Amino acid sequence: MSLPSSIPIYIIDAFAAEKFTGNQAAVCLLNKVLTDEQYQKIGAEFNLAETAFPIPLDADDYTNARRFSLRWFTPAVEVPLCGHATLATAHAILNETGNKNKTIEFETKSGRLEVKRSLEIKGYLTMNFPTYPMVALDADNWPKGLRAESFEKTGVAPEFVKKLATTISCGHNILAIVHCPTAPNLIVMLDNMSRQEFESIKPPIDKLIDIYNGGDYLKGIIITMRCSETSGLTDCNERQYDFASRYFCPWFFDGFDEDPATGYAHCCVTPFWGKVFGKNKFYARQCYPGRGAEFHLELCGNGRLNLTGQAITVIRGEMIL
Repeated sequence: MSLPSSIPIYIIDAFAAEKFTGNQAAVCLLNKVLTDEQYQKIGAEFNLAETAFPIPLDADDYTNARRFSLRWFTPAVEVPLCGHATLATAHAILNETGNKNKTIEFETKSGRLEVKRSLEIKGYLTMNFPTYPMVALDADNWPKGLRAESFEKTGVAPEFVKKLATTISCGHNILAIVHCPTAPNLIVMLDNMSRQEFESIKPPIDKLIDIYNGGDYLKGIIITMRCSETSGLTDCNERQYDFASRYFCPWFFDGFDEDPATGYAHCCVTPFWGKVFGKNKFYARQCYPGRGAEFHLELCGNGRLNLTGQAITVIRGEMIL
C-alpha cells in the first residue's frame, strides 16, 4: 500500500493547563489504513510516548465524521490504550478540523471509546474509559481508615513486589499496596508529604529493573498519596486536589521511565481512591517534575470512568512522505 503524499500532523499537550505542561502526543490525521510497519516507523520518527492514528469511519473527511478508528504507537510498540493521546486526538478533531459534533467515538483495541465536549467545564473534553479490577496485598496490615474491607484480598504480597514498593518509595512510609492484574499496574499508596517532597522522589530505575525485569505481572507502578491542607497540592486558583500520583513505567515504554500524564493509570488509581474515600468524583494531579497534569474524574458505577481534561495545540504542520 502506498502512503498519501502528506499527512496533517499536530503536536498537542494533553491534560495541560498551559502549553509545555501535561503530556505530549503526536496526532496524524490519516485518510486510509497503513501497514503496522508504517505506523511504527512514523511513531519512531516522532519519538514521543505515543503517536495517534485516527481514520474516519462514517464520512470521507474529518469535518463531518463522528466515528473513527484509532491506534496508538510508542517509538517501539503499539499499545492497547492511551488516555492522553486519545484526548489529544479528540482535541485535534473537534478543535482543529472544524468538526462541530458534540460527541465522537473511537473504535480501538480496547473497545469503543467516547469523547464529548464537557457540559460542566467550557473548553474541556470528557473521555469515557474502562476501569480495572484490583486486589489488595497485605491488606490486614493497612492503617485504620483506609477501608481495606472494600478491597478483594490476595494475602501476602510477593517478595519482589515488596522490594519494588520499598525501592520506589525512596524511604517514605508505605500505607497500602494494590495490584491491578488486568492493566497490569501496581499502586503504592504513600503517607502524606509536601508537594516538593512528592515531586522530588527519584526512584533508582536500574534497581527497579534488576528486581523485576518485565513480564505479564507488571507494566508500571503508580505512587499516590492523599492531598491535605499541609501538602501544598493546589492548582493556580488554590483549589486543593483530592489525590496526587506519579506513574513509573520502565517496563512498558521503552526509553520513558516516567510518564507525565497518564489516563491509563487513572483507570486504576481512581477506583482505588473511590474505595478509600467512598466517593465517585475527584480532582487529581499527576506530579511529573517540571510539567504536571490535571484530571477531573468521575466513577460511573458500571466499570467505566469519565476523565475530563483540556488539551493545547503546540505544533501544526504536515508530514511529507
